[in-house]
Amino acid sequence: MRTFLLLSLLLFLPYAHAQKMDELRKRLHAYVDTLDATVGVAVITAEDDSLTVNNDIRYPMMSVFKFHQALALSDYMAGKHLPLETRIRIKPEDLQLKGTWSPLRDKYPNGGVELTIADLMTYTLRQSDNLACDILFDRFMPPKAVDAFIKKQGIDNVSIQYNETAMSIDHDLCYGNWSTPYSAALLVDRFIDKKIVGDPYFTFIRDLMLGCATGTSRLAQPFKGQARQLGHKTGSGYVNEKGEIVACNDIGFILSANGDKRYVIAVFVRESGLPEKATEKIIATISGMVKAALLK
Repeated sequence: MRTFLLLSLLLFLPYAHAQKMDELRKRLHAYVDTLDATVGVAVITAEDDSLTVNNDIRYPMMSVFKFHQALALSDYMAGKHLPLETRIRIKPEDLQLKGTWSPLRDKYPNGGVELTIADLMTYTLRQSDNLACDILFDRFMPPKAVDAFIKKQGIDNVSIQYNETAMSIDHDLCYGNWSTPYSAALLVDRFIDKKIVGDPYFTFIRDLMLGCATGTSRLAQPFKGQARQLGHKTGSGYVNEKGEIVACNDIGFILSANGDKRYVIAVFVRESGLPEKATEKIIATISGMVKAALLK
């Protein structure tokens, strides 16, 4: 009798989990359908169950692609036996572009300093620095090489063609750097399962994402003041001639207290007619809905 009950439980649990995911997907659909924006969502759980909402659309990634760059660069460094402490000379011309987000340029406006790869990756992943990102593109792997690396991982429905400088000069080029929510979530999932890069690069990138300083009102908002570990990477777009926010994005992972994966999530918002804070609240609301469903 005890064996029968155990077998019955083992058969029921996958069904119950799938039903929970389907109910969550329906609630997410009902929510995003009310919004003055196009919203895409993807979630992958520790059990490898997944759900998507509006996944058949190309969403401009904006700075989310700095996560893709970090993985490709780490693989490159591992192949070349380059440590994270490898030093790079920052030239004045690296920091000449104005009107783009760059704490690096603000700190060293005239260049002329040496920084490590780890320093530059910290700027890109923790502060989303655009010029630090382009220095890494210029010195090591251009955007199309990063694109090729991601596709080599078996992840399609993603495109990386332009650097931050190009997008700053021509805003419409951001549509050339796109992803579906599921492709972004799948990349995070494979990263956190250590299927793309190993240590020391894995731990370094993971810790930078856990300390991400941008987008605290997005995926991270429902986790404020709690012990759960959320690592993420944001992306933000410009306001187009219609007054719409072209992109507001966040992708990330949620870990248990002992560091095990709980789930990964990607939320992309495209052409939002809402103000910035209200657009960010969309991502926070979705994050809260997923948290309530999966972390009871």
